Amino acid sequence: MSGFTTGEYERAADHLASAEIASAINTLGDGEKTAIVKIATLYARKTRYGHDDLLQEAYCRVLDGRRGWLRGVPAVPFFHGVMRSIAWEWKIEFTSEDIDIGDEGALERGTLAKIDVMKILALFDDDPTARKIVLGMMDGARGEELQEQSGLNPTEYESKRRKIRRRIEKLA
Repeated sequence: MSGFTTGEYERAADHLASAEIASAINTLGDGEKTAIVKIATLYARKTRYGHDDLLQEAYCRVLDGRRGWLRGVPAVPFFHGVMRSIAWEWKIEFTSEDIDIGDEGALERGTLAKIDVMKILALFDDDPTARKIVLGMMDGARGEELQEQSGLNPTEYESKRRKIRRRIEKLA
């Protein structure tokens, strides 16, 4: 108990130790892994980062002790809470940044330089795929990379790009 008061020692004893956390992560079942990735994908949409980044950050914060894992709490609900918290942080961080939007056609006409990022994103609240493409553009992704991230075939991707361009042009 050196260095801990009685209350602090009891609270620390309620949390998994680093070795227990590593073991719990390494022994996750396929269903748990799938559920955690789906949760990461859901929350990553609210940020400018990918689901892999969100999942990696969650694991890091748990393993380095920034997020305590209470004994008896199942992995899926625990990581759900951790990733929700991180996504909220990243969302706040994202909305306060000054972002250069990389859609060449719109930049040439000067429209995006005049429009607030949040207004642009709000245009696509009804279309998560288009919103994902816009976020990718804001993050500097281009062409094939955006198409891969969106999961669309070339025809569907070009259709979404036209939709994005038209909606943004209406704001100008």
